[in-house]
Amino acid sequence: MKLDASELKRRWEPMQRHALELRKRLQARTVLAVTLESHRTIIELVRREGANTTSVQTFTLALGADELVGSAEKAGAELAAQFTAARIRERRCVVCVPAGWALTTSAEIPAISGEDLRSYLELQAEREFPMAVADLRLAHCPYTLPDGKQRATLAAVPARRLEALERMLAAAGCKAVSISLGLHPLMPSTDSPAAMHFVANGTHVDLVIAAGGGIAALRSLSGSARPSEGSFDAAAFAREVRITLGGLPDAVRQQVQEARFSGGEESAESLCIEIRQHLARMGVKSRVHRGEPGADLPAVARAAAAQHLAQQPVVFEFLPPQINRWETLFARFDSSRRRWCVAAAVALLVLPVLIFFVRSRIESSLEAEWKGMSRSVEELEALQHKIRDFRPWFATTPQTVQLIDGLAAAFPESGEVWAKSIQLNEEGKVTCTGFAKSEAALGSFLERLRSRPDVSVLQRGQQRSENPIQFSVTYKWEPRDGK
Repeated sequence: MKLDASELKRRWEPMQRHALELRKRLQARTVLAVTLESHRTIIELVRREGANTTSVQTFTLALGADELVGSAEKAGAELAAQFTAARIRERRCVVCVPAGWALTTSAEIPAISGEDLRSYLELQAEREFPMAVADLRLAHCPYTLPDGKQRATLAAVPARRLEALERMLAAAGCKAVSISLGLHPLMPSTDSPAAMHFVANGTHVDLVIAAGGGIAALRSLSGSARPSEGSFDAAAFAREVRITLGGLPDAVRQQVQEARFSGGEESAESLCIEIRQHLARMGVKSRVHRGEPGADLPAVARAAAAQHLAQQPVVFEFLPPQINRWETLFARFDSSRRRWCVAAAVALLVLPVLIFFVRSRIESSLEAEWKGMSRSVEELEALQHKIRDFRPWFATTPQTVQLIDGLAAAFPESGEVWAKSIQLNEEGKVTCTGFAKSEAALGSFLERLRSRPDVSVLQRGQQRSENPIQFSVTYKWEPRDGK
């Protein structure tokens, strides 16, 4: 049986839906969101229910990002103790490291992708950064200029920092499934105007320029901007902001007209007050982004955890994608031709075994059924054989015998008329041919035959006037007692 493309598609779609449902059931629903800041570390147990992501448990370690790197094993032991005290069994972590760890640059993206794009970005990193590419972990975020050209912000984190972070997680019995800069909440849509974001992060302020559906610039500037600290130099801070804006493409720089302050609520408001006038001279308005009432913890890792649980990419991902053996095997057969070849090979191997198995099962079932009914079948066959032997002697209406008997009774006993052949068809029409010694004897025979109640429509056929006379008679035989 041949199936056309529409029929194959109709049968394939339910299989795809079932596979997707099974994949959703097996998908992880919880993960640990770890946010590293300059003066503390925030750990949240995040759970996904349907389309919503909530924080189930939260605790804070009084260890900054640099302290964790300096004593990774000690920090891991402390983190493990916190997990035991909080009865947290989840060990998969989505980690957001400080933006100050990253070296950044910007470059145009040619019309390439895949390994070619990766090699191109590694070449740019070799030219721009003061470290060898082998000692860095790279990530990039593309964005689009107003004229449609593609650019990308390239971020590089020293590998030794991330290796120390992974040792800390291993000491706590954890495993990182994502490591990023935690900038996903600041990602704009493609048609959104460019905006400047100041994220207060303890003793540092992360300056992020979001434009064209991506991150156009990223810097980490010193200064907490708290009222109790008089060491903050607003003019120097504003100068660094001006330098950052000056490094942007002109089309992006002209779009930056708003600055948004977030992070710790007190730090964000204080920083906004300190540099508002300086930003106004640059033609940039200031606005404080307020989170949930009473919430002082930034949810950067929580947003990254929500992306991971939804199986969506995270901006500036430094952890290489983990591809299992099955995914690697399936990737080899990504083309349609290869899939058909593999399917044909599997069919050649599996179908004979399957056919043999099904046939043996059917034969076993039929053999068991035959053993149960063989004796009854033998008895029935013996009975049918006897019926076939004796049926002609016990027929209820022997019509042929009645026909011959009635026809024979019409012939004269003197033997002057005799029959040569008698024919009877399914409609009861009888044709009799014979001989007669005289015309009188033949007429007497026909009269007696016509007078029988089971004879009708008698017709006399051709006759030869010879000695003896050859005649032919046709009539309708209708037995009166036949049922």
